[in-house]
Amino acid sequence: MKKSPVERKKGIDYILIAAVAALLVFGLITLLQVLSDSFNGTENTFEAVWERLNLSFFNRQLGNIFLSLAVAVPVAMLDYEKYKPFLKAAYALNVLLLLVLLVAGKTTRGILGWYTLGSGSSARGFQPSEICKITLILILSKVGAQAYDTHGKLRFVDICKLFGLFAAPFALVLMQPDFGTAMVMLVVFVCIVFSLRIHFVYILGGAAGAGISLPLVYRFLLNRDQKARIRVFLDPSLDPAGDGYNVLHTKELIGSGGLWGKGYFAPGTLTQRGYVPERHTDFIFSGIVEGLGFMGGLGVVLLYGVVLWRFLAAARRARDTFGRCLCIGCAGMLACHVFENIGMNLGLMPVTGIPLPFISYGGSNMLASMLTVAIVLSVRYRTSHRGQI
Repeated sequence: MKKSPVERKKGIDYILIAAVAALLVFGLITLLQVLSDSFNGTENTFEAVWERLNLSFFNRQLGNIFLSLAVAVPVAMLDYEKYKPFLKAAYALNVLLLLVLLVAGKTTRGILGWYTLGSGSSARGFQPSEICKITLILILSKVGAQAYDTHGKLRFVDICKLFGLFAAPFALVLMQPDFGTAMVMLVVFVCIVFSLRIHFVYILGGAAGAGISLPLVYRFLLNRDQKARIRVFLDPSLDPAGDGYNVLHTKELIGSGGLWGKGYFAPGTLTQRGYVPERHTDFIFSGIVEGLGFMGGLGVVLLYGVVLWRFLAAARRARDTFGRCLCIGCAGMLACHVFENIGMNLGLMPVTGIPLPFISYGGSNMLASMLTVAIVLSVRYRTSHRGQI
Protein backbone atom coordinates (compact mmCIF):
# COMPACT_ATOMS: atom_id res chain seq x y z
CA MET A 1 0.00 0.00 0.00
CA LYS A 2 1.45 3.33 -1.07
CA LYS A 3 1.75 6.16 1.40
CA SER A 4 -0.09 9.43 0.96
CA PRO A 5 1.90 12.71 0.89
CA VAL A 6 0.73 13.44 4.44
CA GLU A 7 1.97 10.04 5.66
CA ARG A 8 5.32 10.52 3.94
CA LYS A 9 5.84 13.86 5.68
CA LYS A 10 5.33 12.29 9.11
CA GLY A 11 8.65 10.49 8.92
CA ILE A 12 10.69 13.63 8.24
CA ASP A 13 12.41 15.11 11.28
CA TYR A 14 11.69 18.81 10.74
CA ILE A 15 13.20 19.76 14.10
CA LEU A 16 16.56 18.29 13.09
CA ILE A 17 16.43 19.93 9.67
CA ALA A 18 15.55 23.31 11.19
CA ALA A 19 18.37 23.12 13.76
CA VAL A 20 20.96 22.23 11.09
CA ALA A 21 19.64 24.97 8.77
CA ALA A 22 19.98 27.49 11.61
CA LEU A 23 23.60 26.43 12.20
CA LEU A 24 24.39 26.71 8.48
CA VAL A 25 22.92 30.19 8.14
CA PHE A 26 24.57 31.32 11.35
CA GLY A 27 27.88 29.92 10.11
CA LEU A 28 27.68 31.91 6.87
CA ILE A 29 26.93 35.13 8.76
CA THR A 30 29.78 34.40 11.17
CA LEU A 31 32.23 33.91 8.29
CA LEU A 32 31.32 37.36 7.02
CA GLN A 33 31.76 38.78 10.52
CA VAL A 34 35.15 37.30 11.40
CA LEU A 35 36.77 37.85 7.99
CA SER A 36 35.48 41.34 7.21
CA ASP A 37 37.74 44.38 7.30
CA SER A 38 37.62 46.25 10.61
CA PHE A 39 34.56 48.47 11.01
CA ASN A 40 35.18 51.97 12.39
CA GLY A 41 31.62 53.13 13.07
CA THR A 42 31.31 55.38 10.00
CA GLU A 43 29.57 52.75 7.86
CA ASN A 44 26.15 54.40 7.62
CA THR A 45 25.07 53.02 4.25
CA PHE A 46 24.64 49.55 2.81
CA GLU A 47 27.37 50.26 0.26
CA ALA A 48 29.84 51.21 3.00
CA VAL A 49 29.11 48.01 4.90
CA TRP A 50 29.34 45.93 1.71
CA GLU A 51 32.82 47.26 0.99
CA ARG A 52 34.03 45.96 4.35
CA LEU A 53 32.83 42.40 3.78
CA ASN A 54 35.10 39.63 2.54
CA LEU A 55 32.89 37.55 0.27
CA SER A 56 35.58 35.15 -0.92
CA PHE A 57 35.24 32.54 1.84
CA PHE A 58 31.49 33.19 2.09
CA ASN A 59 31.00 32.24 -1.56
CA ARG A 60 33.26 29.21 -1.27
CA GLN A 61 31.43 28.03 1.85
CA LEU A 62 28.11 28.49 0.10
CA GLY A 63 29.46 26.25 -2.65
CA ASN A 64 30.55 23.71 0.00
CA ILE A 65 27.02 23.66 1.42
CA PHE A 66 25.32 23.14 -1.95
CA LEU A 67 27.80 20.43 -2.94
CA SER A 68 27.26 18.66 0.39
CA LEU A 69 23.48 18.88 -0.04
CA ALA A 70 23.77 17.39 -3.53
CA VAL A 71 25.39 14.33 -1.96
CA ALA A 72 23.48 14.22 1.34
CA VAL A 73 19.91 14.54 0.00
CA PRO A 74 20.06 11.33 -2.09
CA VAL A 75 21.67 9.53 0.87
CA ALA A 76 18.79 10.65 3.11
CA MET A 77 16.20 9.52 0.57
CA LEU A 78 17.75 6.07 0.20
CA ASP A 79 16.80 3.30 2.62
CA TYR A 80 19.83 2.90 4.88
CA GLU A 81 19.67 -0.90 4.40
CA LYS A 82 20.70 -0.29 0.79
CA TYR A 83 24.00 1.22 1.95
CA LYS A 84 25.28 -2.24 2.85
CA PRO A 85 26.40 -3.58 -0.58
CA PHE A 86 28.74 -0.60 -1.06
CA LEU A 87 30.32 -0.41 2.38
CA LYS A 88 33.28 -2.77 1.91
CA ALA A 89 34.33 -1.03 -1.30
CA ALA A 90 33.88 2.45 0.22
CA TYR A 91 35.91 1.46 3.29
CA ALA A 92 38.72 -0.07 1.21
CA LEU A 93 38.87 2.97 -1.08
CA ASN A 94 39.02 5.35 1.86
CA VAL A 95 41.86 3.41 3.50
CA LEU A 96 43.70 3.37 0.16
CA LEU A 97 43.35 7.16 -0.13
CA LEU A 98 44.81 7.57 3.35
CA LEU A 99 47.69 5.26 2.49
CA VAL A 100 48.52 7.02 -0.79
CA LEU A 101 48.39 10.35 0.99
CA LEU A 102 51.21 9.27 3.32
CA VAL A 103 53.33 8.26 0.35
CA ALA A 104 52.63 11.04 -2.14
CA GLY A 105 50.88 13.80 -0.24
CA LYS A 106 52.14 17.28 0.60
CA THR A 107 52.34 18.60 4.13
CA THR A 108 49.87 21.34 5.06
CA ARG A 109 50.18 22.93 8.52
CA GLY A 110 52.41 20.00 9.52
CA ILE A 111 49.87 17.33 8.51
CA LEU A 112 49.72 15.04 5.47
CA GLY A 113 45.95 15.34 5.42
CA TRP A 114 44.81 16.86 2.12
CA TYR A 115 44.71 16.19 -1.58
CA THR A 116 44.86 19.46 -3.53
CA LEU A 117 42.42 19.70 -6.42
CA GLY A 118 43.03 22.45 -8.98
CA SER A 119 45.63 25.19 -8.79
CA GLY A 120 45.97 28.85 -7.93
CA SER A 121 43.02 30.70 -6.44
CA SER A 122 40.63 27.96 -7.56
CA ALA A 123 42.51 25.20 -5.71
CA ARG A 124 40.45 23.19 -3.25
CA GLY A 125 41.55 20.72 -0.61
CA PHE A 126 40.01 17.29 -0.04
CA GLN A 127 40.61 15.62 3.32
CA PRO A 128 39.92 11.86 3.09
CA SER A 129 40.13 11.40 6.86
CA GLU A 130 36.92 13.44 7.22
CA ILE A 131 35.01 11.11 4.91
CA CYS A 132 36.68 8.13 6.56
CA LYS A 133 34.77 8.97 9.75
CA ILE A 134 31.56 8.29 7.84
CA THR A 135 32.76 5.07 6.21
CA LEU A 136 33.99 3.94 9.63
CA ILE A 137 30.56 4.54 11.16
CA LEU A 138 28.92 2.60 8.33
CA ILE A 139 31.24 -0.43 8.28
CA LEU A 140 31.42 -0.77 12.08
CA SER A 141 27.63 -0.51 12.32
CA LYS A 142 27.11 -3.15 9.66
CA VAL A 143 29.61 -5.68 11.02
CA GLY A 144 28.70 -5.05 14.65
CA ALA A 145 24.95 -5.28 14.03
CA GLN A 146 25.33 -8.54 12.10
CA ALA A 147 27.33 -10.08 14.94
CA TYR A 148 24.92 -8.87 17.62
CA ASP A 149 21.80 -9.99 15.75
CA THR A 150 23.31 -13.42 15.06
CA HIS A 151 24.63 -14.23 18.54
CA GLY A 152 22.71 -11.85 20.81
CA LYS A 153 25.98 -10.38 22.04
CA LEU A 154 29.46 -9.39 20.90
CA ARG A 155 31.89 -12.29 21.18
CA PHE A 156 35.62 -11.77 21.61
CA VAL A 157 36.21 -12.60 17.95
CA ASP A 158 33.61 -10.00 16.94
CA ILE A 159 35.31 -7.33 19.05
CA CYS A 160 38.66 -8.19 17.47
CA LYS A 161 37.13 -7.87 13.99
CA LEU A 162 35.61 -4.49 14.83
CA PHE A 163 38.88 -3.33 16.34
CA GLY A 164 40.77 -4.37 13.21
CA LEU A 165 38.41 -2.38 10.99
CA PHE A 166 38.88 0.62 13.27
CA ALA A 167 42.64 0.26 13.74
CA ALA A 168 43.65 0.46 10.06
CA PRO A 169 42.36 4.00 9.31
CA PHE A 170 43.09 5.09 12.88
CA ALA A 171 46.77 4.19 12.51
CA LEU A 172 47.03 5.88 9.10
CA VAL A 173 45.53 9.10 10.47
CA LEU A 174 47.91 8.99 13.45
CA MET A 175 50.80 8.76 10.99
CA GLN A 176 49.76 12.00 9.23
CA PRO A 177 49.86 12.97 12.22
CA ASP A 178 46.31 14.20 12.94
CA PHE A 179 45.52 13.40 16.55
CA GLY A 180 42.27 15.37 16.57
CA THR A 181 40.70 13.30 13.79
CA ALA A 182 42.11 10.10 15.30
CA MET A 183 40.40 10.99 18.59
CA VAL A 184 37.07 11.40 16.78
CA MET A 185 37.52 7.95 15.20
CA LEU A 186 38.23 6.46 18.61
CA VAL A 187 35.06 8.03 20.04
CA VAL A 188 33.03 6.66 17.10
CA PHE A 189 34.41 3.17 17.73
CA VAL A 190 33.67 3.31 21.46
CA CYS A 191 30.13 4.65 20.95
CA ILE A 192 29.18 1.93 18.46
CA VAL A 193 30.65 -0.85 20.58
CA PHE A 194 28.82 0.49 23.66
CA SER A 195 25.56 0.59 21.70
CA LEU A 196 25.98 -3.14 21.12
CA ARG A 197 25.99 -3.74 24.89
CA ILE A 198 29.56 -4.94 25.19
CA HIS A 199 30.34 -6.97 28.32
CA PHE A 200 31.81 -4.94 31.17
CA VAL A 201 34.91 -7.17 31.25
CA TYR A 202 35.93 -5.84 27.84
CA ILE A 203 35.20 -2.30 28.99
CA LEU A 204 37.52 -2.69 31.99
CA GLY A 205 40.16 -4.27 29.78
CA GLY A 206 39.96 -1.44 27.27
CA ALA A 207 40.15 1.19 30.00
CA ALA A 208 43.19 -0.51 31.53
CA GLY A 209 44.87 -0.79 28.13
CA ALA A 210 44.25 2.88 27.42
CA GLY A 211 45.66 3.89 30.80
CA ILE A 212 48.81 1.86 30.22
CA SER A 213 49.29 3.00 26.62
CA LEU A 214 48.96 6.77 27.18
CA PRO A 215 52.40 7.22 28.79
CA LEU A 216 53.92 4.99 26.09
CA VAL A 217 52.27 7.01 23.33
CA TYR A 218 53.61 10.23 24.85
CA ARG A 219 57.10 8.80 25.27
CA PHE A 220 57.59 7.00 21.95
CA LEU A 221 55.00 8.15 19.37
CA LEU A 222 54.67 11.90 19.86
CA ASN A 223 57.24 14.14 18.25
CA ARG A 224 58.81 17.17 19.92
CA ASP A 225 56.18 19.65 18.66
CA GLN A 226 53.28 17.47 19.78
CA LYS A 227 54.77 17.07 23.26
CA ALA A 228 55.22 20.84 23.39
CA ARG A 229 51.54 21.32 22.57
CA ILE A 230 50.53 19.17 25.52
CA ARG A 231 52.85 21.03 27.88
CA VAL A 232 51.59 24.38 26.62
CA PHE A 233 48.00 23.16 27.00
CA LEU A 234 48.72 22.55 30.67
CA ASP A 235 50.43 25.94 30.99
CA PRO A 236 50.06 28.32 27.97
CA SER A 237 52.41 30.83 29.59
CA LEU A 238 55.34 28.51 28.87
CA ASP A 239 55.40 29.72 25.25
CA PRO A 240 53.18 32.82 24.87
CA ALA A 241 54.68 33.76 21.49
CA GLY A 242 54.60 30.24 20.05
CA ASP A 243 52.39 27.25 20.85
CA GLY A 244 50.59 29.13 23.62
CA TYR A 245 49.75 32.09 21.39
CA ASN A 246 46.42 30.76 20.11
CA VAL A 247 45.21 29.61 23.52
CA LEU A 248 46.04 32.84 25.32
CA HIS A 249 44.59 35.08 22.61
CA THR A 250 41.47 32.97 22.24
CA LYS A 251 40.76 33.15 25.96
CA GLU A 252 41.24 36.92 25.87
CA LEU A 253 38.90 37.18 22.90
CA ILE A 254 36.19 35.12 24.59
CA GLY A 255 36.54 37.06 27.84
CA SER A 256 36.19 40.39 26.03
CA GLY A 257 32.75 39.37 24.78
CA GLY A 258 31.20 39.51 28.22
CA LEU A 259 27.58 38.46 28.64
CA TRP A 260 26.06 39.88 25.45
CA GLY A 261 29.10 40.54 23.27
CA LYS A 262 30.30 43.51 21.23
CA GLY A 263 27.90 42.79 18.38
CA TYR A 264 28.43 41.44 14.89
CA PHE A 265 29.97 43.89 12.38
CA ALA A 266 30.65 46.29 15.25
CA PRO A 267 33.69 48.59 15.36
CA GLY A 268 36.71 47.61 17.42
CA THR A 269 36.42 43.82 17.41
CA LEU A 270 39.69 41.96 17.83
CA THR A 271 38.53 39.13 15.58
CA GLN A 272 38.37 41.37 12.51
CA ARG A 273 41.92 42.53 13.21
CA GLY A 274 43.23 38.98 12.99
CA TYR A 275 43.98 38.77 16.70
CA VAL A 276 43.56 34.98 16.54
CA PRO A 277 44.86 32.92 13.59
CA GLU A 278 42.50 30.49 11.84
CA ARG A 279 39.57 32.58 13.01
CA HIS A 280 37.36 31.18 10.24
CA THR A 281 38.15 27.50 10.94
CA ASP A 282 39.53 26.11 14.21
CA PHE A 283 38.92 29.20 16.35
CA ILE A 284 35.67 30.51 14.90
CA PHE A 285 33.90 29.93 18.22
CA SER A 286 36.03 32.63 19.87
CA GLY A 287 34.80 35.11 17.25
CA ILE A 288 31.21 34.09 17.95
CA VAL A 289 31.56 34.70 21.67
CA GLU A 290 33.35 38.03 21.17
CA GLY A 291 30.51 39.20 18.96
CA LEU A 292 27.55 37.69 20.80
CA GLY A 293 28.93 37.09 24.27
CA PHE A 294 28.28 34.23 26.64
CA MET A 295 24.60 34.11 25.68
CA GLY A 296 25.43 33.80 21.98
CA GLY A 297 27.90 31.00 22.65
CA LEU A 298 25.30 29.28 24.83
CA GLY A 299 22.76 29.56 22.02
CA VAL A 300 25.13 27.80 19.62
CA VAL A 301 25.73 25.02 22.16
CA LEU A 302 21.96 24.61 22.61
CA LEU A 303 21.49 24.28 18.85
CA TYR A 304 24.04 21.46 18.82
CA GLY A 305 22.19 19.97 21.77
CA VAL A 306 19.00 19.88 19.70
CA VAL A 307 20.81 18.13 16.84
CA LEU A 308 22.29 15.53 19.20
CA TRP A 309 18.89 15.04 20.87
CA ARG A 310 17.32 14.23 17.50
CA PHE A 311 20.20 11.87 16.63
CA LEU A 312 19.71 9.95 19.88
CA ALA A 313 15.92 9.99 19.53
CA ALA A 314 16.30 8.37 16.10
CA ALA A 315 18.64 5.78 17.63
CA ARG A 316 16.13 4.94 20.35
CA ARG A 317 13.33 4.46 17.82
CA ALA A 318 15.39 2.68 15.14
CA ARG A 319 13.77 -0.37 13.61
CA ASP A 320 16.92 -2.55 13.88
CA THR A 321 20.37 -2.80 15.39
CA PHE A 322 22.06 -1.46 12.25
CA GLY A 323 20.00 1.72 12.33
CA ARG A 324 20.64 2.21 16.05
CA CYS A 325 24.40 1.85 15.58
CA LEU A 326 24.39 4.31 12.69
CA CYS A 327 22.64 7.01 14.71
CA ILE A 328 24.80 6.53 17.80
CA GLY A 329 27.97 6.57 15.71
CA CYS A 330 26.88 9.81 14.04
CA ALA A 331 25.99 11.32 17.42
CA GLY A 332 29.39 10.35 18.81
CA MET A 333 31.19 11.93 15.87
CA LEU A 334 29.27 15.21 16.10
CA ALA A 335 29.53 15.42 19.90
CA CYS A 336 33.28 14.83 19.80
CA HIS A 337 33.77 17.57 17.20
CA VAL A 338 31.76 20.08 19.20
CA PHE A 339 33.39 19.16 22.51
CA GLU A 340 36.94 19.24 21.10
CA ASN A 341 36.50 22.49 19.17
CA ILE A 342 34.79 24.47 21.91
CA GLY A 343 37.08 22.91 24.52
CA MET A 344 40.25 24.04 22.73
CA ASN A 345 38.75 27.53 22.25
CA LEU A 346 38.19 27.71 26.01
CA GLY A 347 41.62 26.26 26.80
CA LEU A 348 40.10 23.08 28.21
CA MET A 349 41.42 20.82 25.44
CA PRO A 350 44.73 20.75 23.51
CA VAL A 351 44.75 22.51 20.14
CA THR A 352 44.03 19.73 17.62
CA GLY A 353 42.72 21.50 14.53
CA ILE A 354 39.17 20.14 14.82
CA PRO A 355 36.54 22.31 13.03
CA LEU A 356 33.15 23.29 14.42
CA PRO A 357 30.51 21.34 12.44
CA PHE A 358 28.26 23.35 10.05
CA ILE A 359 29.97 26.61 11.07
CA SER A 360 33.73 26.41 10.45
CA TYR A 361 34.91 26.97 6.89
CA GLY A 362 35.82 23.76 5.06
CA GLY A 363 34.40 21.50 2.39
CA SER A 364 35.40 18.03 3.61
CA ASN A 365 34.08 18.53 7.13
CA MET A 366 30.90 20.14 5.79
CA LEU A 367 30.28 17.07 3.62
CA ALA A 368 30.98 14.67 6.50
CA SER A 369 28.70 16.63 8.86
CA MET A 370 25.87 16.75 6.33
CA LEU A 371 26.21 13.02 5.71
CA THR A 372 25.66 12.31 9.41
CA VAL A 373 22.38 14.24 9.20
CA ALA A 374 21.40 12.40 6.02
CA ILE A 375 22.04 8.99 7.59
CA VAL A 376 20.01 9.84 10.70
CA LEU A 377 17.14 11.21 8.59
CA SER A 378 17.11 7.96 6.59
CA VAL A 379 16.93 5.88 9.77
CA ARG A 380 14.25 8.14 11.25
CA TYR A 381 12.08 8.04 8.13
CA ARG A 382 12.19 4.26 7.73
CA THR A 383 11.39 3.81 11.42
CA SER A 384 8.20 5.88 11.02
CA HIS A 385 7.10 3.83 8.01
CA ARG A 386 8.05 0.37 9.19
CA GLY A 387 6.34 -2.25 7.11
CA GLN A 388 4.94 0.22 4.59
CA ILE A 389 5.82 0.48 0.91
